[in-house]
Amino acid sequence: MMHSLIQLSIAVLLLPLLSFVVLIFFNRRLPRMGDFVGLGMVGSAFAISLYIFWSVIVQQYDPAFRISWDFTWLDFGNVPGVGQLQVKMGIVIDNLTAIMLAMVTLISTLVHLYSTGYMQGDPKYGRFFAYLGIFTFSMLGIVLSDNLFSIYIFWELVGLSSYLLIGFYFHKDSAADAQKKAFITNRVGDIGMWLGILILYSQFHTFGYKEIFENLAAGKFTLSNAWLTAAGVLLFMGCVGKSAQFPLHVWLPDAMEGPTPVSALIHAATMVAAGVYFVARIFVLLTPDALHVIAFIGAFTAFMSATIAITQHDIKRVLAYSTVSQLGYMVLGLGVGSYSAALFHLLTHAFFKACLFLGSGAIIHAMHHEQDMRWMGGLYKKMPWTFVTFSIATLALAGLPLTSGFLSKDAILAGALGFAEVEGGGIYWLVPVFGFASAVMTAFYMGRQVWLVFFGQSRTHLKPAEDHGHDAHGSHGHDDHGHHHEVHEVSWNMRLPLVILATLSVFIVFSPDPLDGGKGWFMHLIQTPATVVGSKEAAHEKGSVHVTETGGLLAEAHTDGLQAEPAEHKTEGHGPIYADPRQAEIVHMTHANHFAAIKLSSIMLFIGIGMALVVYVFKLIDPEKTAHSIRPLYLYSFNKWYWDEIYDATFIKGSIMISKILSWFDANVIDGIVNGIATLVRKFAFVNGGFDKYVVDGLVNFTAFTVQTSGAVMRKIQTGKVQTYLVMVLFAVLGYFAFYIAQLIK
Repeated sequence: MMHSLIQLSIAVLLLPLLSFVVLIFFNRRLPRMGDFVGLGMVGSAFAISLYIFWSVIVQQYDPAFRISWDFTWLDFGNVPGVGQLQVKMGIVIDNLTAIMLAMVTLISTLVHLYSTGYMQGDPKYGRFFAYLGIFTFSMLGIVLSDNLFSIYIFWELVGLSSYLLIGFYFHKDSAADAQKKAFITNRVGDIGMWLGILILYSQFHTFGYKEIFENLAAGKFTLSNAWLTAAGVLLFMGCVGKSAQFPLHVWLPDAMEGPTPVSALIHAATMVAAGVYFVARIFVLLTPDALHVIAFIGAFTAFMSATIAITQHDIKRVLAYSTVSQLGYMVLGLGVGSYSAALFHLLTHAFFKACLFLGSGAIIHAMHHEQDMRWMGGLYKKMPWTFVTFSIATLALAGLPLTSGFLSKDAILAGALGFAEVEGGGIYWLVPVFGFASAVMTAFYMGRQVWLVFFGQSRTHLKPAEDHGHDAHGSHGHDDHGHHHEVHEVSWNMRLPLVILATLSVFIVFSPDPLDGGKGWFMHLIQTPATVVGSKEAAHEKGSVHVTETGGLLAEAHTDGLQAEPAEHKTEGHGPIYADPRQAEIVHMTHANHFAAIKLSSIMLFIGIGMALVVYVFKLIDPEKTAHSIRPLYLYSFNKWYWDEIYDATFIKGSIMISKILSWFDANVIDGIVNGIATLVRKFAFVNGGFDKYVVDGLVNFTAFTVQTSGAVMRKIQTGKVQTYLVMVLFAVLGYFAFYIAQLIK
């Protein structure tokens, strides 16, 4: 069975790639531009993934299940100074892989089905399905990779896929700008990630997860703990980019410029999920300091994004900032050590956020591509299926009991409380405070959205005429003052995905206990692993681990099949030995704070919903007047904390200024030096040419002239006649006697 699972996982990986190849070249030659090819192949990948899920999760039901397969991709032989240099590619299948395969292929299949209705009539219809295929292939590659090099290749393919889909309507400046923004922002994070990979490779000469973890557990990291922390933080930068964490969060809200089905895929199952998944894969090598950085970034991102979402008008932009906030929760969970809870929230969020985005797409489609919530209202009667499914997903996002979001988010918040207590409070209390504050705002802005979209009276007629813009397909938006009666429920192929995703947002899918507390199948199978690195000071204080000479820390780690147990420190009847003893305390305190977190988050939930009711249902508070009275704060939220303006004034204009300075330096200094040297060389050549012409050539020519003249004279003398030579001899003798006589007279 193990071998067959590997073969099936390869089929799951390659089917979406095959759909891309077929559709990118032949879509115009196929009926319906080949949408059935993309849907059929991705649907087949889902069916196979479902079999893998059943085989691993249902039949095995073993937290330690793991199989892998690899092959040598590149072999450079024995490289001087390095040794044997090989790059391997491989596949790993464990519980997390099986779950992610099923989740990614399910949502991709539903997005394909939904798109057959939403994208109908688009001139690039076939190309759209091709891009969906390469996007799905890229994410599946990340899920299946068993080493850092392989995952980085698929990491960049995800970036390329998102670039193609975010800028699908590249004829619009906003879409073209958004795709460039996403691509460049992610490159910043990816550079940091690559540097982290190189630090680890420089130490271990391998990219494999398993080998790296084993070496770390054996204390073979020869650099300091600071270097290991730096490697962890640099690797986390990849997540900061892909999962839109502060300060690289600015690309994700603009990614809604792509078609709405793309937004569902990006925000639920592919790009943003990649970052959180990657941090989970490298979790055991993260030092306590690296985890602290991760926890604070996640907490701040969750809070900041929630404050922005409460003032946005665009239905997709609200959901986009909601995604950033929920990703902050996941990163927060990993940072505080709630590994299982963070991944659980990744799964539950994928379903209800995909439902919300596809639901918003149904609303936009029915409203003739109107996206501003201020001009909606009263849709619950017109679109009952969309209303019910959207509401269920909203309640799951807000964390209402009996929903999946309640189970996963409260587990993260319990971990945040435990983390703050173990770390001694102080500044660490900001982590749970930001988490619970975000819960209040989530309930408020989602309540606001549901009311503005579905309840009250239609406000289409209130829309100023100049606000009627262009829809996603490039055609003009409806200018139908009073034509709200034309709105109707979407077709079955857009409605069925909403029903499936809403069903998966209910608690019973994941646990029979609506309050859970770790009793569900997910939390049983995806258990928090013990780290293989930790704080030396904490280790000495607790006396529970062995500190190696290199500063590494031995531990029993249980992740990716790694079992590294120092026998001399294993005691009968004791649990796993943690490299950082605080991790065991956090796990314990998380369970202790479970019901406290439930109570607090429930209070936050009802406060948020109550505020939405007071403002938008009972109208006891006028939102317009309130916004005017606190205008600076309102503008601060509405303008997204001015991050775009700050980045424009610093990094963008700074880059432009630096480029201008470098251009001036190049033109005036570098080119000046080059041109000056050229001028000197030219003048030297001129002088040298003159010397050559008048001196060297002059001497040569003078010598030639002298020889020529002498030759002409001698030619007159050398007549060849004996008589002439006799006369010349006679004159010579007479001359000699004359000279002799003159000398005697003197």
